[in-house]
Amino acid sequence: MTSFLWDLVAQGTTVKSSAWNLLFASGIIYAIYMVGVVIYRLTLHPLARFPGPFLCRIGFLQQGYYEAILQGKFIYEIPKYHEKYGPVVRLNPDEVHINDISVFHEYVRDKSVSHGYILATQPPSDQDHNSIFDRNKRFTKDPATYSVGVDSAMTMTIPVEAHRAKRQVLDPVFSKRRVNMMEDYFYEEIERIFTKINEYEKKGDEVPIHEMFYCYTCDIVSELLFGKSLDMISAPDFKERVKDMQFFTGGVWTALHFPWLRKLITDGPRWVAGKLSATYIKMITYFEQLAQEAMDRYDSDKAAQRNPYEETIFDRMLTNNLKRRKEDPVVEPLKFQDLADESAMILNGGTEPPANEMAYATYYFLLYPEVQKRILAELDAVDLDEHGRLPLQAVESLPYFTGFVKECLRTATLIPGRLPRRVPKGGLYVPAIKDTIPEGYAVGISHDLIHKNPDIFPEPNKFRPERWIGPAGKELMHWLVSFSWGRTDCVGKNLAYAEMYLMLANLFSRYHLEMLPGTHEAMQWSDRVIMHPHGFLHVKVKLRTVKRG
Repeated sequence: MTSFLWDLVAQGTTVKSSAWNLLFASGIIYAIYMVGVVIYRLTLHPLARFPGPFLCRIGFLQQGYYEAILQGKFIYEIPKYHEKYGPVVRLNPDEVHINDISVFHEYVRDKSVSHGYILATQPPSDQDHNSIFDRNKRFTKDPATYSVGVDSAMTMTIPVEAHRAKRQVLDPVFSKRRVNMMEDYFYEEIERIFTKINEYEKKGDEVPIHEMFYCYTCDIVSELLFGKSLDMISAPDFKERVKDMQFFTGGVWTALHFPWLRKLITDGPRWVAGKLSATYIKMITYFEQLAQEAMDRYDSDKAAQRNPYEETIFDRMLTNNLKRRKEDPVVEPLKFQDLADESAMILNGGTEPPANEMAYATYYFLLYPEVQKRILAELDAVDLDEHGRLPLQAVESLPYFTGFVKECLRTATLIPGRLPRRVPKGGLYVPAIKDTIPEGYAVGISHDLIHKNPDIFPEPNKFRPERWIGPAGKELMHWLVSFSWGRTDCVGKNLAYAEMYLMLANLFSRYHLEMLPGTHEAMQWSDRVIMHPHGFLHVKVKLRTVKRG
C-alpha cells in the first residue's frame, strides 16, 4: 500500500514537472520567435531602412502608450521624432509618418487637376501622379486605423467603391444648397440657446457655453439625421449628456490598441460589456433606439414626396436601398446595424468637432482684444434682414470674420492627427528623401503639422486672421485640411461652416463675453482622432447694445 502511494506521488511529480517543462519550453520558443521578429523588423522588413525610435521600429508599444494610456499624446511626440530622424519617421513596424508637404498635395503642378495640386508617386522621370487624399482609387484607408466597432458606417468603410456609393447617398443632404435652405432652422436653434444663456445671465451665473455648443450642433444634426431633434438644450441634465457623448469618442485609442477588448464590448454579451463600459453601452443602446424609432417612422411613399429641405439622412438611406433592391434583387436590405452604426458616427461627428471648434473660436475671440475689436466692427456694420437677423450670406462675405473662422480651423485643427492610407502598387516616392515607400504599408501626415508648417503659414504660432484675406488667402485654402481632403473628407463640412458662422456671429454681436480663471488650462488639448480639450469653456455674459446705421 505504501509503495502504491509513493508511486502515485512520483507520477504526480512527473506530471507537474512535465507541465512546467512544457511551459518553459514554450516560453523559450516564444522568446526566440519574438527575437526573430525584432531582428526581421530592424533588418529585413521593407520599412527597415526608414529611421525612428527603437521601440517604434520593433513594435506598437510606444505608440500604444502615448495614444491609449496617455490618451492622445502621441501627436506631440511626432514633431520631436522628425527633428531627430528627418522627414520620414517609422511610427510602428508597418507605418511611416511623412513631414513633407509635397507628398500631401503637390510635387508638380498640373493644370488638368483641380486646384493644380497633385502628388508624385514616382520620381519625375515617371509621371505617375496622384494624391493620398484625392478622388481616386489608389490610396485606401488603413484597416488597422479604421476598426473601432462601427464598421458599416460610411466614414469607416474601406473599399473605395463601397465608400463612394454610401457617400453619394449622403452628399445631397449636406450640400451647400441644402444647408442654405436650413437658415431659418439654424436661427430657431440659436434662439433656444440664447434663451438658456439669458437664464444664466439673469442669475449672474457662469454660462456653460461649451456644453451649449454641443446641444446646438447635436439638435441640428439629429434633426437632419432622424427628422426629429434630440432637444438636448431643454434637458435639465444637458451637461451630463454632453459628458456621455464625449465618453463615446474618448475610447477610440483603446479600441484600436486593444482589439480583443473592443470585440468583447461590441460583439460580446451586453451584460459583460456593461460591466466593462457602462457609459459606452448606454450610448450604443441610445443610438440603436433612435435608429429603430426612425425606421418605424419611415414611410417610403411620404419620403418620395418630400422636398429636398425635408429629406432626412435616414430617408435617403432607406429610399436608396429600396430603389436599388427593385432594380437588382441581389441587393440586400439595409440592416438595422447599418443604420445604428451610421447614426452613431454622424451624430458624434456632427456634434463634437464643430462644438469644440466654436469653443476654441470663442476662446481666441476673448484671448486677442485686437481681433475682437475688428470682428465686432464688421458684425455691427451688417444690415439685418427683415426678421432683424444677421443673414448667413452676409456673414459669410465678411472678409475679416471669414478669416477669423479659417484661422480658428487652422489653429485648432478639428482632426489634428494623421489618417493613414495604404500605399498603392508602385510605391510612394517622397522627394524630401529621394526614396520610395513600398506598396502595402501605411503612410500618414498629421493635419496639425501642415497647419503649423512655416513654409505654408508664416509665423504659424501667431493668430492672424488677416492671412486669409485677398488672393494669397485664397491660395491658402488648399492647405486648410481641418476637414481632411478629397473623396474622404468630412461629408458635413458645409453644415459645420454654417453652424459656426451663424452661432459665432450672433453670439459675439449680442453678448459681451468675459473669460474665467482656468480657461487656458481647460483649452489645452489631446488627440482623440478629433481635437479634444481637457476641460469645458465657461464664460460670464452681459447683453450688448449695438447701434446700427
